[in-house]
Amino acid sequence: MTQMLPTTPLGWIIFSASGLLILLLLIKLLPRLWRDKTQPLYTQKMLFSPEASTALRLLDEAIGQKMRIFTAISLTELLDPNPKLKKSQRKRAQQMLQGDTLDFVLCSPDDFSVKVALILSEDNLSKKENKRKLQQLQHIQAAGLPVIQLSPTAWPSAQALQQQIITACKQCNTSLPTHGPQGRVEPTLSLPDSELPPSGSC
Repeated sequence: MTQMLPTTPLGWIIFSASGLLILLLLIKLLPRLWRDKTQPLYTQKMLFSPEASTALRLLDEAIGQKMRIFTAISLTELLDPNPKLKKSQRKRAQQMLQGDTLDFVLCSPDDFSVKVALILSEDNLSKKENKRKLQQLQHIQAAGLPVIQLSPTAWPSAQALQQQIITACKQCNTSLPTHGPQGRVEPTLSLPDSELPPSGSC
């Protein structure tokens, strides 16, 4: 056994370096060898961010069961390019919708027609991205869908948010048809302790 040991200083240096390299490899490989091979590929994460959770609780307090709340709705589910546009314009308009979502959408509990959208403002956007978001917001509102912006740094009270929602419902585009068993229906939503929108408005 002793005959296998180095006899010169250079040999000892090579022997020590080789031993250190083997030790480092073992330190790196052993945890992988001992790891449980039945571990799942995924771990669960929170469904809502802290900001979205706060906004959802605020909406629940503001509207209760008077509207249905849906989260993270794709813009392609809500908007279509105007058929009066040229083909190239419609294609570009469709591309602008891809990948973007609205944080919350409020719908009538009767026919689930969309009434109001809400988005959480982001303070960390670049100037270019902020400009794009602003233009997109203007296009959404021009299509007749009211949008309310909520700031996580300055939450409104439930009563103030309730009033914003009622005002937005009054201002929305009433030309968008909804359909029920008897044909066209324009539901009237009532919110507690508030002035009701007139019949025929959303």
